[in-house]
Amino acid sequence: MLKYFLLLFCCPFLLWAQKTPTKIRHVHSDEIIRKPSLFDGNLLFTGNVIFEHNGSVLKADSVVLYEVENYFRAFGNVRFTSEDNLLTSHELDYNGNTQIAQARGDVVLRNPEQTLYTDKLEYNRITNKAYFNTGGTIVSNNETITSQEGIYDLTTKSIRFDDDVRITNKDYYIESKNIQHFAQGDYMEFYDETFIQSRSNPRQYIKSTKGRYYLGKKEAYLKNRSSVYSDGSVLTADDIYFNQLTGYGRGEGDVLIENPEEKQFIRGGFGEYFQQKDSAYVTKDAYAVRAFEKDSLYIHADTLMTTKFADKNLIRAYHHAKFFKSNLQGKADSISFAEEGGVLKFFEKPVVWSGYRQITGDTILVYINTEAERLDSIQVRRRAFAISKTDSITKTQFHQLKSRDMLGLFVNDNLDWVQAEGNAQTLLYMEEEKKDSLQINKAPVKELVGINRSDCGIVEADFEERDINVISCRINAESQLYPPSKLPEDQRKLPEFLWREDERPLVWRDIFIIEN
Repeated sequence: MLKYFLLLFCCPFLLWAQKTPTKIRHVHSDEIIRKPSLFDGNLLFTGNVIFEHNGSVLKADSVVLYEVENYFRAFGNVRFTSEDNLLTSHELDYNGNTQIAQARGDVVLRNPEQTLYTDKLEYNRITNKAYFNTGGTIVSNNETITSQEGIYDLTTKSIRFDDDVRITNKDYYIESKNIQHFAQGDYMEFYDETFIQSRSNPRQYIKSTKGRYYLGKKEAYLKNRSSVYSDGSVLTADDIYFNQLTGYGRGEGDVLIENPEEKQFIRGGFGEYFQQKDSAYVTKDAYAVRAFEKDSLYIHADTLMTTKFADKNLIRAYHHAKFFKSNLQGKADSISFAEEGGVLKFFEKPVVWSGYRQITGDTILVYINTEAERLDSIQVRRRAFAISKTDSITKTQFHQLKSRDMLGLFVNDNLDWVQAEGNAQTLLYMEEEKKDSLQINKAPVKELVGINRSDCGIVEADFEERDINVISCRINAESQLYPPSKLPEDQRKLPEFLWREDERPLVWRDIFIIEN
């Protein structure tokens, strides 16, 4: 029983003894002075002064020791060594109880990895961290970092910088409001506005507010809607990986790849960018826009790709592709748009709508004058078929023009003239205005007077409003006009007729509608 009592009685003293601070120990000095008029009577050590405390060593020209407080103040050529860290300054205060050193005047903190320069520094030996708030510079691995304030963790060799951070070396320049630099991993993490720029090419840079950047490998992992700029192209996304050495970038979450100089961008849920090939692809609700001053061009598909060859831009859309422009709409399994020449190509079951017209074929090419911003011409290869509804009331009357190939010209963005070549066929509804229907301020009423069926080698026709007017029908021409009552309904459509108006996008956002 007595031993337990003694143990309980002694434990508080053992705990107190363990927490009792180690006293600062004087090792050497040339002279020791104590005068009541100097430093409140505390000891003054001068000449090659050396003190030791818990493994740290102080050397200075002179030191005032406050024995009761377990505290000293050092002056002149101060050198404070702790493990592999060397702190030099003009003056230094050290508290043996808290093991905190405060250095002033040309302060330099060195270790094998980094060197810190500042005017004032607080160094906590227990946490092994140093603090400065009067401006500091870190030099490591041919790299210079400056900041107004920072926290230096000497254990992890990391530095947290706040306020006007600047990092420079031969490869890049970095500005940030809040960065933590890790020397051991050769990377940094940033938590506020950050700008990373290539020194060899100022048109290559990164803007972000959160992420990690590996300095040697030049790899960036970015969050919070960051952007990567490369020679006029910009990759923006919620999350980005980018390698500045290879030029490869990957984005997830509302990905935007744009070229403002060329008024072009693509957008989607996931994308990859290849700087060296000047190309990119985007998936997940992907769409591309070529902005014009009067009327922009929109393309949507499962996958979009952009490529640049000799300063010529090419957009390619694969699978379930749709196209919208106010004066032209279309869809196909795949669509491409070449900026040079303004060529739109529709492949595999394409359909194009222009005004009241629907045009189909195996392959369709539309030429756009991008400088004048107007439609120029259309070319249909194999199984060309042009359809125009006679009016908005009837549901079964369609003007039809069919051939092997077809060429059409636009005037003022309206399909004006067409030449159909190779087994050309036409089926046209002939209408006349009723004489008794001509009333002031009322649209004239038309009545069907006949249906004309023609077969020729080549047909040339004008397009006017909803009508198709045949100019010529050449090579083995055969033509017959049927009274409406003499041509059965099942013969009023040419072979392979298919009216697809319900698939037509009426506004640009309709390109995202999923069809059954």
